[in-house]
Amino acid sequence: MKKLAAKLIIAAVILCVTTIRGGQATEALNKMRNAWSGVSTYTVKLTSYQEKGSKSQQSTIEMGYKSPGWIRMKVIDGYQKGSEGVYDPGKDRIQVKWAGVALPVFLSPDNKMTKSVRGEKITSMTFGAMLSKADWYLANGGLYWVGTDTYDGAECNVIEFKTSSPEKNLGIARERWWLDNKTGFPRKMFAYNSEGTRVQWSVYKNLSINPSLPADYFKL
Repeated sequence: MKKLAAKLIIAAVILCVTTIRGGQATEALNKMRNAWSGVSTYTVKLTSYQEKGSKSQQSTIEMGYKSPGWIRMKVIDGYQKGSEGVYDPGKDRIQVKWAGVALPVFLSPDNKMTKSVRGEKITSMTFGAMLSKADWYLANGGLYWVGTDTYDGAECNVIEFKTSSPEKNLGIARERWWLDNKTGFPRKMFAYNSEGTRVQWSVYKNLSINPSLPADYFKL
């Protein structure tokens, strides 16, 4: 009886710790949701790397966002350096100006020329899109607490998403997010395939929430 009681106590403690950790992950994600609900505009410098098979891309981008979904991107280093793009949510199209080309062109966000090497659209790069992806993971996998960490001088809550259906997620089976404990928004993100290989990462710097943007900011 004593052994059984001890096992039950241990099981209860494990369950309690697991529940607390799960709660911490949910709390960190909800902090990002709450912060996002107060955002009308933001700008950020994003460095992103992706690989698929023998192909890879790395770019540093100056990115701006305006509700309800306007996006402006300018590649300042790496792949497609000098190129710019503006996404118009009302017309669901991207105005793209390639480096070295005088005139911009209009393309669908589904056009292969506007997607990353792993098939990501420009619309998937916003914080709002990340939260939509979090909802997908919750419906098709799980959310887990990893712990706390300091990155680029910021205290971060580290959470992880997993899915058993990577084929429905551009081949990504697991993502780890470092969420700034002060702002709630990501500082960096790692993504892994089903073999555990890191095939994507993103780093966010110089985040400015609700800046006043020029009237012509979303025009090329």
